[in-house]
Amino acid sequence: MKLFTFLWLLFATWAQAADGKLIITYLNMPKHGLAVVVQTPGGRTWMIDTGPQSEPYDAGRDTIEPFLKARGITQLDGIAISHPHGDHYGGAMWLLDHLPVKTFVDTGYSARGFTLAYNRVRQHAQERGAIYIAATEGDKLDFDPDLTVEVLSPPKTMHNVDTDPAKITEHGLLNTNSLFLRMQHGQNVLFFPGDAYGTGQRYVLEKNPAERLKAAVVTAPHHGFNTHPEFAAATNPKYAIASCLDFYAGSEVPSPGEKLTKQFEPLGTQVFVTAWHGNIEITSDGKDVTAKTERKGK
Repeated sequence: MKLFTFLWLLFATWAQAADGKLIITYLNMPKHGLAVVVQTPGGRTWMIDTGPQSEPYDAGRDTIEPFLKARGITQLDGIAISHPHGDHYGGAMWLLDHLPVKTFVDTGYSARGFTLAYNRVRQHAQERGAIYIAATEGDKLDFDPDLTVEVLSPPKTMHNVDTDPAKITEHGLLNTNSLFLRMQHGQNVLFFPGDAYGTGQRYVLEKNPAERLKAAVVTAPHHGFNTHPEFAAATNPKYAIASCLDFYAGSEVPSPGEKLTKQFEPLGTQVFVTAWHGNIEITSDGKDVTAKTERKGK
């Protein structure tokens, strides 16, 4: 019976890939972070960020790997880490140790705020046999022949690395220099901006014509805490998605989901939040894009 179930899962996963659809799943986690599973039209699987790791919870072990196994996925074609903050790379070590990973991508950032902890992850990926790519503005990533995945930011020189530390913290500097991806599947454009702050978002707005900014799906920059109105208006997506908790005590924005809703719903955008909706699955056939959630939400 177990063998039959496993074979059925493998067939189901193959069937999803064989129909030429792109499936993006934002994983709900009990801790703050971001982990996105990308199942490509050609049957490849990538992670964009890997959630947090803070014992006793490890997003790689406790959330990502069980999800992948349930879909019959036994290897990763790549992991792309937006920036070296633990809520985005924490689960990577577990995945690298327990699944074959072909490619490991980040921006190559090594300036102020860069830590030995993250450097160990970067080195470990290469020790485990992954091809390492440092991707910056203008580069394209080979997720799948049916996808165009472009890096819009940071520039090769990085943002604000020479700025007075009193004007931008180490935390803000790492966020600003997030890997900012534009993914296109047929007519559908999807944005994955990591935790890009104002500088990163403005840079993308200034460097790209309006027609390249219109999107079907936008991952909320910085979990919904710092999505600028100009970026929301320029992208004007069908769906905006935040991976965040429902409430952050002591934060100026205690509920980023509420902030995101106020920003995007007036544009006609449907907003999903992992804390409210559970896992959020986006499907693109190259023309239309649809959303399915684990729960109805608020």
